[in-house]
Amino acid sequence: MKKIEFARETLADAAYAQIAEGILTHDLGPGARLLMDDLAARLGISRTPVREALHRLEMERVIEPGGRRGYIVRELTDAELDKQYAARGAIEPFALAEVARRGGAAAKYVRSTFEELVSAPQTTAMEVFLVNKAIHRCTVEALDNEYLLSMFDVIWQTAMAAHVWADILESRSSVDFPEMHRPIVEAAESGDPELASKVAREHILAGRGLHSIHSAQPVV
Repeated sequence: MKKIEFARETLADAAYAQIAEGILTHDLGPGARLLMDDLAARLGISRTPVREALHRLEMERVIEPGGRRGYIVRELTDAELDKQYAARGAIEPFALAEVARRGGAAAKYVRSTFEELVSAPQTTAMEVFLVNKAIHRCTVEALDNEYLLSMFDVIWQTAMAAHVWADILESRSSVDFPEMHRPIVEAAESGDPELASKVAREHILAGRGLHSIHSAQPVV
C-alpha cells in the first residue's frame, strides 16, 4: 500500500480502495490482521477514515472483527462460495431473462455497457474485479429495480475476498473478458427469456469453476 497524498475522493474512500486492493492482490491475505493505527500510519492519514473504510469492508463481509480494535481478512470457504454462487443463480438468470423479455432500451443498455467495458483497463486485481462486476451488474441495472440491485451488490462485494481476481490477472491468457461475456450481451438481445436464463446459469457455473482451477495455482 502507498500513502494517500491527494483528496479528489474522500479519505475514507481512498483508504477503502487501498485496503481493498491489498485484499484482492493478497498482500493482505486471508487471516491477515488489520489494525487501525498500523493502517493509518501506512496510508499517512488519521484513524477516522481508516475506521470508516474498515467498517464498510466489515459490512461487505470481506473482513471480520479480530479483537483489540482490529479486524481479520476473511477466507471464503468452498461452502460459502457455493452459497454465494447459488444466490447469484437466483438473481442474475432472472435479470437477464427479464432484459431479454423487455428488449429495447434494457438490451441496448447491456450492449452499450459491454462495449465500454471491453476497453476498460484490467491492469490491477481491483480493475479485474470491478470490470467483471460491472458487466453482470448492468443486467440488473437495466431493470430499474433498486431491491434487486441492492441484493446483487451485497453478494458481489463479499466476492472481493475470493482468491480468483488476482489469479485471473496473472493468467490473463486463460480468461478473455470479451469472449466470456459476449454471450450475455447476445442473450440480452435475443428476445428469448429462456435462452437468456440458461446463458446466465451456465456462465455462473463456469465462474464457480474458476475458483477451483485457480486455487491450485499460487499467485506469484
